[in-house]
Parts: sequence; C-alpha cells; structure tokens
Amino acid sequence: MTDKVFNLFLTGFICLITLSSCNERAGQDEKALRTVVPVTLTSPRTGEMAEYTELMATSAFLVKAAVKSPVTGYVDQCSLSPGDKVLKNQVVFLVRTKESAALQPDSAGAMNISGTVEVRASLDGVVSVIDHPQGDFVQEGDALCTLVQPGSLVFLLEVPYEMKKLIGTGQDCKLILPDNTEIPAFVKSLLPSMSGASQTQRMVLQPRAATGIPENLLARVKIVRKIKQNAVIFPRSCLLTDEIMEKFWVMKMINDTMAVKVPVVTGITGTDSIEVVSPVFTTTDRILTSGNYGLGDTAIVSIIRHE
Repeated sequence: MTDKVFNLFLTGFICLITLSSCNERAGQDEKALRTVVPVTLTSPRTGEMAEYTELMATSAFLVKAAVKSPVTGYVDQCSLSPGDKVLKNQVVFLVRTKESAALQPDSAGAMNISGTVEVRASLDGVVSVIDHPQGDFVQEGDALCTLVQPGSLVFLLEVPYEMKKLIGTGQDCKLILPDNTEIPAFVKSLLPSMSGASQTQRMVLQPRAATGIPENLLARVKIVRKIKQNAVIFPRSCLLTDEIMEKFWVMKMINDTMAVKVPVVTGITGTDSIEVVSPVFTTTDRILTSGNYGLGDTAIVSIIRHE
C-alpha cells in the first residue's frame, strides 16, 4: 500500500513539473511574439513613372578640316599649339621647299629666292592636333594640323535596329557624362545606313547648349522605353522579396501597433522608386520603409517617424 502511494505521489510530481515547464515555454513564446520592432513609415504617392534604356554615345566634331602642305619641304615656322583659336585665311604655317633648302644661304640670297610658302587656315576654328611641328620634313599633301569648329560638337549614338522605334528625329534625350553631369540634347538626324558587324544605326545627337566637351568622350544616353501617368509609386526600401526575386510584398500598418504582410505586383522600376500595380493602395496607407526586413506575416511595431 505504501508503494502505491509513493508511486502515485511521484507521478503527480512529474506531471506538475511538466505542466510548469510548458507554461514557462508558452510564456516565453508569447513574450517573443510581443517583441516590438521600431519602424519608420511612408505613404505611396501618385505620379509619372518612366522606364529607360541606356546606350553609349561618343562625342565628335562634324566640322573639321586638315591644313595640308601644298609643297614638299620643311616646316619653317609654326606658332600654333593645340587649343589655339585661328581665323579663316590666317597664316598658320610657313613651309620652305626642299629645293630652296638645298641651296646655300648665300646663293639663295643672291638670287632673291625666299623658298617659303604660306599655308592658311581654311575655316574659323580651334587647333585640335599639330601633326608636324617646326623643323619637320613633309610631303606635298601631308596634314600639318587639324582644325575643328567647337559649335559643331555632336554625339554619335549607335542604336540597335529593334530599338529604332523608341527614338526619332527631334526627340529630346539626356546625355550623362562620366562625372554624372546631365546635358539636355535632341536627336538631330538619323543616318540612312546600318553597321554591318553590329547591325546598329547611327543617330546624331545635338546638345542644346555649348558645353566645351572634348572629342571622343563617352556619355550615357537615357532613352524612354515606357512611360505611365498616375502610377502608384513606392520607395524601393518598402519592397521586400524572396531569394529569387519572384515574389514581392510590403508591410502595411492596419492600426497604430500592428503591421501585416501584403503581396504586391510591381510595374515600372526606377532608380529609387518602383510602381505597384496591385493591389490598390491610397496615399493615406502607411507602409513600413525601415525595420521591415525579416518580419513575419504579422508584427507588433513601434512607429519612430512617418516620412
């Protein structure tokens, strides 16, 4: 009889300990569920969203001219440097013929033979390259220097044929230089030929203002692929996604302390914003923009600020 009482007492003690452990674990789980996460909020806005494609363009001068030597001989005088401005018909070089150079100075002086030929600029412009400095031997027709007109600077854009419908003559565009300076431009002309190797068509882009850009500078060109008015726009920080970026969702406040997971379908994606196509949101909805990463389907949050 005593053994039965002892066994009964032992069984009751074990059950008591088990129940106590379960209650303690349940209390910890409930406490974990009630962990408050500090968050910041924002609201969606409506506006214009555009999707862009970027291509590379190269700067070039449409108006340039090579100043060539009219005779074979030696460059007797050249006072130019790259970057100097010259006027049309200005004397830019003196070339001494090789026959004159072959005569003794005394003999040439006695026969009053100068043997030098003036070479003049063919246009108003700026010296971009000096091909033959003073003292060089040149053949007839050799380029002595190259002149360019700064106002003729354009950008040459190679456009894949399948993208031709996205950009046309007169269309506005933006040139983005390597230092991220943006220059407004427009499509001046479309050349009627294709590159055989790359199957691209060349377009001439004209900057809308004088820029002082050098030749052969690479710039990015933003071309609009798609544009939408009255789009519902979210900051990119609001959007969460899975590992393969197949599913997207946001955390939406349903009251002042609780946020819930809302799956969304996205549309046009910008640099720092993204369009949400569905479900329908209003500009009064409150969406988590920070503190939202790693939250479950439902979370207790504490609002720090509403941006």
